[in-house]
This record gives sequence, structure tokens and C-alpha cells, in this order.
Amino acid sequence: MSVKGKISSFFAGVKRFFQRLWNGRHTIGDLVKHKHRFVVLDTDTYKEKISFQLSGINIFVFLGITSLVLIFLTALLLAFTPLRELIPGYANTGMVEQTYENARIIDSLETELKNQEEMLADIQYIMLGKDPAERHAVEQRRSDSVKVQPTPYVKSKADSLLREEVESRESKNK
Repeated sequence: MSVKGKISSFFAGVKRFFQRLWNGRHTIGDLVKHKHRFVVLDTDTYKEKISFQLSGINIFVFLGITSLVLIFLTALLLAFTPLRELIPGYANTGMVEQTYENARIIDSLETELKNQEEMLADIQYIMLGKDPAERHAVEQRRSDSVKVQPTPYVKSKADSLLREEVESRESKNK
């Protein structure tokens, strides 16, 4: 018997089972309680290949256990293989550690670059015949002057005139 014949006879048996389930003569309780025979036949010779005695409850238990086993195996597959990295939002621990290490290295490189730039500026001052301490003093004064200092508010004559004009318009509109 060919594989195609075996598959077609299997689906024919399943089709007959569900037709009997919903034809109205049998209730679900009858199908759960009564035994049914599941037979796989060779379509050419009609010789019986496999035969099972099943009740409805056996089928439901088998399907339930099969579903739970498939769910469990899928969870194991995702938990203990590299497939877990394909799940959106899952962070690989090695990748997270590498990210922190890269951030630390970048920070130290930026600090080193700033120090080298300052050293180069000091060398340029020395080559011009100036003292590098003067450059540092100028930069210190510049950074101090950049800081925001509150400016006192001083009323001017134009402000007072504008205020009087606006107040007179508001009093006329009321």
C-alpha cells in the first residue's frame, strides 16, 4: 500500500468519526462513553494494517497530553538553544556585558582624547614662546564669565510709558 493510500484511509476514518459526532443521532456523551474502532486499511487489498479501540475520552486525553508535550518541548527548545535570541526583546547576556564594556572604553577614550588635545595646545603655546599657565588662566576666566549671572532689572522711561499706555487702553475698554 502506498503512503498516499494510507493517508487517505486515515483521513477517511477521521471524517467518518466527526460525521458521526455531529449527525444528531449520537450525543457527545455517547461518543465519550462508547468504544470506537479506529482502523487503517490498505486501499488496494482492504487488508487491515493498524487497528485501535478508542473511546472519546481517550481521544481527548491523547490530544491534551500531545498538546502539553508540544508546548513543553517548544519551551525547552527556546530556553536552551540559540533560538531564544530570535525572540523580540530578549537580551543576550554577552551582548549586554559587551555594551557596558564598550561604553566604558568609549568614555576612557574620550577622556584620553581631551587630555591629548590639552597637551597639544600646551605644546603650541610653548612653541609660540608663551607660558601654558597663561592659557589655563585665560580659559578659567572664560569659563567663569560664561556662567549665567543674574542681571538686575532696571526700569527705563520707555517701560513706564508703555505700561501707562496699556493700562489706559484697558480702562477705556472696560
